[in-house]
Amino acid sequence: MPLVIISCVFIVIGVLILLKERRSFLGGMSFAFGGLFLTFTLLIMGLLKIGEISASSSTLVIMIVYALFPLLFLGVCAFFIFNTHTMQTKEGRSVTAKLSALLGINLLIAVPAFFYLLSMGSSNIPVWLFSILIFLLLSDLLFSFLFTCYLFYSWMYQMIPIKKKVDYIIALGSGIRSEEVPPLLKSRLDKAIEYYHKNPTAKIVVSGGQGADEPVSEAFAMKKYLLSQQIPDVHILMEDQSTTTFENMAFSKKIIFEDWKNEDQAPTILFSTNNYHVLRGALYARKAHLKAEGVGAPTALYFLPTALIREYIALLTQYKWFTVSMILVCLAFVMISLLPI
Repeated sequence: MPLVIISCVFIVIGVLILLKERRSFLGGMSFAFGGLFLTFTLLIMGLLKIGEISASSSTLVIMIVYALFPLLFLGVCAFFIFNTHTMQTKEGRSVTAKLSALLGINLLIAVPAFFYLLSMGSSNIPVWLFSILIFLLLSDLLFSFLFTCYLFYSWMYQMIPIKKKVDYIIALGSGIRSEEVPPLLKSRLDKAIEYYHKNPTAKIVVSGGQGADEPVSEAFAMKKYLLSQQIPDVHILMEDQSTTTFENMAFSKKIIFEDWKNEDQAPTILFSTNNYHVLRGALYARKAHLKAEGVGAPTALYFLPTALIREYIALLTQYKWFTVSMILVCLAFVMISLLPI
């Protein structure tokens, strides 16, 4: 019961924060943490209740806990590991392409090691070594669970439909190799076009500068594609100086408010990117003081795990206070467990 109460507290805190600002990282993670922890707690409680009904139900619960759950866990780990092979086949060898396999191998080692240490206790190894290992594994598993929370919050953020009239649609740029837009960028533009057809008076802001290895600016290539899709030139605004997502938002904001003529009300703004990037894009929009909601274009399934892991690492880097506080929570938990109570 205490775990249920704790979960509900996290959910309530998350809801209160999200009602004020639905792009809040803390609010979203708090709600997702509480929701997933509550689901896990109720599942365990339900299995315990089922196990008490009869001998056959008890056997069923044992099979679920000691057979089904481990098989599902191994399946998830195998998916992440083999996904790297697919990534390298389709996208080439790179450090980021290995992120999926690293996560799978990490889980495959950390989860059994953590439970083994807990069952073994500190009787066979020095207390200081046991404490360090427990701290490292606990931190590892906490951030792995928080990755699941991030996935849930990211999915939840995108599930809220946007039905109001839209005045501007910011299409976020991504890397190009020629004047033709690659599939990833094309999907972002197609999503922007989809919302443009629903709002034919809206303007599309193509946002992206020219990298050192790019022949033209991303905005130039994006505008060229939009024109080929019969989007009128007067409905396209170019922002060709940005090099980061934050600059995408900040520079596009300046262009939009220079173009906006209605002083009585603020424009309604969307930004279009790939589904894995929507949440971080929304957080950068908030940082740039731009009120804009994100819409996500579909991404190839094989590409999603690596992209989501990369986004999660970027968020942990961006919100250093959150990362440090989670590490301190793990450290405090280990230190308290050592007290002679």
